[in-house]
Amino acid sequence: MTSPHARTLPPLTGLPSPPRLPPEETHLVAPAEIMVDSRREILRRLLRRLWAPALVLLGLWYVLLTLYVVGASPTFWFFSLLAALGDGAYWRQAMSVLGFTSEGLWTAYLLLPAAATVLSLLGALLVPRLLAPLQPRRFLGEGRFQRAVEDRTAAALVALPMLVVLALPLTVALGMPQPWSGLGAGPLSVWCAALLALELAWVLVRRSVPAARLLRIPSHEVVHTEARIGADPDERRAAARQHLAQDRRHLPPNPGTPEADGALSPRGALLALALIARAALTWVLPALAGLGWLVFGITDLVTVLTGIAAMDLAQLSTPLSWQHLVVGVPLLALVALGCALAPAAATALAAGQRAEVRDQRTYPEWAHRARVNPWEARVCALTGWLCAAWALAGTVIAAVALPLLSAGTAVTWTFLVITALVAAPLLGVGASRAMRDGLRDVLYGPAGDFMRRETPYALVAPEFGTRADRGRDPAVRAALRKRLQAEGGAHALEIFDLDASGERLWVDENAPGASDTAVRRADLARGVLPDFGGEGSAFTGGGTDGSEQAASLHDIPDSVTGLRER
Repeated sequence: MTSPHARTLPPLTGLPSPPRLPPEETHLVAPAEIMVDSRREILRRLLRRLWAPALVLLGLWYVLLTLYVVGASPTFWFFSLLAALGDGAYWRQAMSVLGFTSEGLWTAYLLLPAAATVLSLLGALLVPRLLAPLQPRRFLGEGRFQRAVEDRTAAALVALPMLVVLALPLTVALGMPQPWSGLGAGPLSVWCAALLALELAWVLVRRSVPAARLLRIPSHEVVHTEARIGADPDERRAAARQHLAQDRRHLPPNPGTPEADGALSPRGALLALALIARAALTWVLPALAGLGWLVFGITDLVTVLTGIAAMDLAQLSTPLSWQHLVVGVPLLALVALGCALAPAAATALAAGQRAEVRDQRTYPEWAHRARVNPWEARVCALTGWLCAAWALAGTVIAAVALPLLSAGTAVTWTFLVITALVAAPLLGVGASRAMRDGLRDVLYGPAGDFMRRETPYALVAPEFGTRADRGRDPAVRAALRKRLQAEGGAHALEIFDLDASGERLWVDENAPGASDTAVRRADLARGVLPDFGGEGSAFTGGGTDGSEQAASLHDIPDSVTGLRER
């Protein structure tokens, strides 16, 4: 993207296709360009900060355990609590009916959250492996790089709660022994609440382990502030280049290039689907989970009241049936396919706006970008409309098919209306927002294939060993020497130090004068031999330099006495 702190340039159009840069060989990155000394160092730093996400995870597990206990029948638990205010026997009877005991609940609340938290924290062992391969220079901005670090860290720590919550309905459907006898309205309502708890925990865990503290680098806010109001002009310009790099992937792509049809490729379609799905987690899932908790909660209340009136609480039906799966799964796949191909269709429909583009550069502010590039604004808007249309079409098909299969219940119609009025529009908004940042990734590929951001570091951590081990690698020294020679300028002293550090012969470091007798291969080529500790050697406390001795042996003596001394 174009940095907002850079000098204003005239509009650019008719740009050629950006060239792809060769991939960097991460195993040859110099030690000075590696951010953290080793993977072990990342783990040590994370362990020092692990208390904060541990508290969040402990609270999350207590919430999930409470939801699981209450989920057997939230309304029944509520009425039993009201009755227990007058007589505690009703509370014990309710626990017995729902399959719980006082001892079991006490044991579960004392042990299960703590044990589950410890198991969740074992995901921290995967964090160094996830962070070490990251290359900061391949990210367009410092903020994107640090968000990627935080996302990977949070994913490793919250993975176990996510798997447990997502697998719980499957265990109930398979009939595994547990207090949940089926997927009734009550269990489904607390399952929706668990999804909301997971999203909140994700945000808190992500904020509890910021990338700046984990990697001990300036936060992207600090870099941005330095780029805006830094006192030193050179440092301000360097901070601006580090904060945000120029995106070389201009829009629209040139006709006839592979990038013009990049959204139709399998890579582009899958990436578009992933970006839209990630946006749906932010825009659609919270709304659906909240409304699902409300609708299923009301359904559970009505069901329990009806059972109390009929004196039959044993037979509680589930709002889900096999008809919902038969209709819902193919429709979800159809909507997903439509969303994956929506950017490709949008680029074709927006061909008329290609001539209206006044500037093909990428600006960080969307309002500026949409004003100078109507084609990009049109593609993003059409992608949102197409995704919303696909979701609405799937809802209409479900509204026709489910009544034909005798599954048109009140809960079914309620969720069909919610999908049409809430989920579909939010999916369109999320897809449009996702394409504002991800359309270039869909058409071209990663930004790092076309540019390198100016940042002091090229790698987070070495794959093996430490930075010192990397510095002793002959291949790394050779690559660094080659790069210094290619750069030219005043690098002679650096190259000399590099050669001297890597080409020493073995000497006993504890011997007297060892530092004076270290000989390099270049000295051997000039005929200067190592000092083996003979008479007059520095090892014995005296003697002259080896080069002076060699020169004196070849001089012509100027007297007979000198000849005899030879």
